[in-house]
Amino acid sequence: MIMKINSKYTKNIEKWLDIYESCKLKLYQVQKKIISIILKNKTICLVLCKKLFKKPNLSDLKNLSLNPELTILDKYMLKSFIFSFISVLSVLILVIVGRLFVKLLELVVDGRFDIGMVFSLLFLSTSKSTILLLPFALMIGLIICLSKFYRDSEIYALKASGNYKKVFTKFFIMISIPSFAVILLLNIFTSPYLITEIQKKKIEAASTSEIGLTNPGKFIQMKDKNWIIFVENIENDISKRIFIKSSENNKISIETAEEGEEFLQDGVRRLVLKNGQRYTGTPGNGNFQVMKYDEHEVKLLNTAPDFSLNYRMKNIFDLFVDENRPFSNAEIQWRLFAPLSVVILILFAFVFGDVAPRQNKYSNLLSAIIIYFLYSNLVIVSVNQIQKESLIFSIIGTWWVHFIALLLCYTIYKLKKYQIKNPKEILMLVKKLKTKI
Repeated sequence: MIMKINSKYTKNIEKWLDIYESCKLKLYQVQKKIISIILKNKTICLVLCKKLFKKPNLSDLKNLSLNPELTILDKYMLKSFIFSFISVLSVLILVIVGRLFVKLLELVVDGRFDIGMVFSLLFLSTSKSTILLLPFALMIGLIICLSKFYRDSEIYALKASGNYKKVFTKFFIMISIPSFAVILLLNIFTSPYLITEIQKKKIEAASTSEIGLTNPGKFIQMKDKNWIIFVENIENDISKRIFIKSSENNKISIETAEEGEEFLQDGVRRLVLKNGQRYTGTPGNGNFQVMKYDEHEVKLLNTAPDFSLNYRMKNIFDLFVDENRPFSNAEIQWRLFAPLSVVILILFAFVFGDVAPRQNKYSNLLSAIIIYFLYSNLVIVSVNQIQKESLIFSIIGTWWVHFIALLLCYTIYKLKKYQIKNPKEILMLVKKLKTKI
């Protein structure tokens, strides 16, 4: 009985496989016939192309017979680029993690953060910084990848084949379009979420930690309020002989108290000082105000702040309808900087990746790094000026920086193409162009 069922089952499988193979063969034959009809009737196709495109090209018809799948060369170039990109990104992440980890450990030693919050803050802050540095990592990784192709003379073999422009155009599209889409989504939706979570973690850590009254014999700096606190000793869980120095609006305040304590009430951390006096004045002047008190209460931190005032945390849809146009426009243009810059920086990478066969593949990295920092800093300056409601920057925004970057990329490309290395050669090239015109 079992043998009969198995034989029936295998016969059904063979039947469906035969149907699948026959359908596959028929589809292939239909595809081949369509391509042959198009190639035979080129005149009809040219008329259609004239309607769809202004300047039809016969190569567009030939490309119809090409396989849209990745070729061996495409896979080889992508593999080399992905390896270089992951290497550069790993180094950047290690640098970010190392810097943040040391900074967070200092705060843990000072008693401002609990050790359990260090790793969550480290993960969130590293993710936020990595999103900003993705265009830079893509540019450096692509420069290293292309420089290797030029150094090993693989590019010259590709040029000799006649497919140089087509392969590189396809390579550019395969890298730039997915990178633009991914970075756009990360910058618009993920980055505000990460910033919000980081601020929540910081407030949670600050609300559960003390400002320094429990660390006698040490000067503790509280950056949020520009305070320097010193406690001489602790008796019966009460801080004794407290010294506080603060600065605000070019004025310095020095406060001393016999004792003090801090507590959390209604979501607000407060500091209560007893039996003290306060000196307030401007350095260099003799006019200091002196105030003595029996009890003085200071509000240190609100554990439930209003995040709607921070535009870095706002949703992109809220930014478009926000009434404060300078801040909302500045934030929108800042979030568009990374996805727009990735396309421009990839173009720079194609220019700087062109090195001589015996030239070091890292020779153009310094120029690329300088251009990236100039590019990003000019965008930051423009965003700050938009927030300050500067008339010029409110009109041109940050778009002028992207335009100048594209113009610079095109200029460097032309200089490399004509092998121009000094201003005299530029003048000679201009004269030649004038004579041709």
